[in-house]
Amino acid sequence: MVFSWIASILRPLGMAFRHIFKYRFTVKYPYYVLETSERYRGRPVLDLAKCVGCGVCAIICPNKAITMVNVENRKYPQFDAGRCCFCGFCAYFCLKSALKLKGGYELSEYNRSNLIYPPEKLVKVPSPPPERKKVVKLKKLSLSTGVTHG
Repeated sequence: MVFSWIASILRPLGMAFRHIFKYRFTVKYPYYVLETSERYRGRPVLDLAKCVGCGVCAIICPNKAITMVNVENRKYPQFDAGRCCFCGFCAYFCLKSALKLKGGYELSEYNRSNLIYPPEKLVKVPSPPPERKKVVKLKKLSLSTGVTHG
């Protein structure tokens, strides 16, 4: 009984002691940026010349983040980044490949209404991270030591 009481105190202390010497994976974000994976999807970008307004992207979207809107007597997709789960179905099922997933992960806004991209805004390719930020690459991923970067 006394042994279980002592073990219940020493076990968490031992775990804390092991984690003290583990390498921490922290990036000071505004100044350092992690390099994105080649499989990173990003937000959709629309090519107005290829889009035929069929609405397959709006139908296939699981979160209903894409709605079709009329612009100059044609239907184009309108994207809501606040609802999107970035699954990529819209680009994958687009019949004419008018939607492409490009990089750009800095999508934060102060107002939710600014997260809605009308077709005119959806055409613009997201800008890469500014040059003042240092890009940090992932070195290795290990189950014992965790993630390290350099």
